[in-house]
Amino acid sequence: MSDRSEQLLCGLTKTDRIIEIGPLHAPIAPKAEGWATTVVDHAPREELLAKYMGHEHVDPELIQEVDVIWCGGTLHDAFPAEEQGGYHALIASHVIEHVPDVIGFLDSASRLLDPQQGVVVLAIPDKRWCFDLFKPVSTTGQMLAAHRTRLVRHSPDKLFDHAAYSASNRGVDCWGRAKLSDVRFYVRLEDAKLAFDAWSDAPDAPYVDSHAWQFTPSSFELLILELGEVGAADWRIDWIAEQPNAEFSLHLRRGRQRFASLKERDARRIELLKGIARELREQANWQLEDPIASDADAVASDSVGTVPDSSASVVAATAARLNQIEADLGRLHESLRPVHSLLSTLLPMRRIVARLRGRV
Repeated sequence: MSDRSEQLLCGLTKTDRIIEIGPLHAPIAPKAEGWATTVVDHAPREELLAKYMGHEHVDPELIQEVDVIWCGGTLHDAFPAEEQGGYHALIASHVIEHVPDVIGFLDSASRLLDPQQGVVVLAIPDKRWCFDLFKPVSTTGQMLAAHRTRLVRHSPDKLFDHAAYSASNRGVDCWGRAKLSDVRFYVRLEDAKLAFDAWSDAPDAPYVDSHAWQFTPSSFELLILELGEVGAADWRIDWIAEQPNAEFSLHLRRGRQRFASLKERDARRIELLKGIARELREQANWQLEDPIASDADAVASDSVGTVPDSSASVVAATAARLNQIEADLGRLHESLRPVHSLLSTLLPMRRIVARLRGRV
């Protein structure tokens, strides 16, 4: 088992009943290793094999057998009523950003999982380090609006934004902290408009996939907090961890986060909003190649998914700032040379004037 899978599965055993959504060829809890997993996907294995045959990143031999087909409606409705409430975990790796109605998804998790022990296990792309980098973080209001209309397919604005602003870096979709170079949009702006124009709300309209939501660790934690506070979802963050690649992972537990007062709640919201600002500043420093960024950072970032050593980064950044200050002082000194020369000329003249006044 990989370190990633071990972390995501912490607290779970192979006897626990697990739902895993869309594992394709890389399950977190593979049935072949003895996990009691129910695999959910949008099509049977035979269709998935045909769809991904020849795909360079998918080994068809490892594509999982699908137990439950979910291709429309709510997730919990895809399961027999007698099985709802009996699962210990719901695993979704790089899934929730595709779901049109995230609040509806969390409601289904509430219905499917054991009310006392159930846990939602998520691995989520960090929008700063993947093809979502140019898109803003998603907000609670946007999620509330999607749930109000019970979206089952992505809205036309989501399709446009996904097409218009998705970009690769050096031909790679997810690059971690690698410096940006040769950044290219996936499609032409005109093609994004065509996707927008082709959208239809007809019941038989085809589903078009999209990254509808973009998150950083702090922004997702804020969403869960606020959805709980307004009564839209009864979940809290059990733990959340940024990973040394292009994702973060977390566990959700039943029961929203509680606060002793509104003051305490708003202080936490402000803290998370500041966290989002720090995360986006970090992205901006990488994206714009801030001159304060150190040479050590640049070397470390050439390896996709490698996190620069924080102490080395601070020392190098400080040294770079001191060098900048020294250069600025040098330029200031040069700019003051004419003033110094003028003062040197005026000083003897002041002495002559003083002597003349003394004789009058």
